[in-house]
Amino acid sequence: MSSIQKRLGDEKVGGLPALGIRRPVLVVVLNLLIALAGIAAIRGVEVRELPDVDRPVVGVNAVLPGASPETMDAEVTRILEGAVARVSGVQSIRSSSEENNSRIRVEFSPDADLDVAASDVREAVAQVQRQLPDDVEEVNVQKSESDAETVVDVAVLGNGLREEELTRIIETDI
Repeated sequence: MSSIQKRLGDEKVGGLPALGIRRPVLVVVLNLLIALAGIAAIRGVEVRELPDVDRPVVGVNAVLPGASPETMDAEVTRILEGAVARVSGVQSIRSSSEENNSRIRVEFSPDADLDVAASDVREAVAQVQRQLPDDVEEVNVQKSESDAETVVDVAVLGNGLREEELTRIIETDI
């Protein structure tokens, strides 16, 4: 008899390896229980790579024909930003001033109600509208989704085409 066989036969030798050799069914059952517990844990945990977090976003657009971006920024965008910044629940404000156009994107905290937020922004814009230049044609306040931002802007040039013809081609072909 070898020394390993003598040790396994000896009752004084203990430990997990000796138990596994003496009672293989017990080891198999323990492994199955551990595997079942792991499967139950995996099925019970919800893991999402991209959770659906839709933050309330309100957009404010203003049009001032013939205005340069610098004029839009100084005379329209900053005034509207200041008014919107005082609305409660605002998390971030992003704005851009372009030729003839001012765009402000106001993001609210996730627990804010979008309808109430849009109403508050409309009120704030109405309060400062007298401070805007008289030539401002329109100031729009609209609700939008946070993931509904422009992905691609496309500019189309039609040499010798009237605007109506170009519009028709864009709508039907492009």
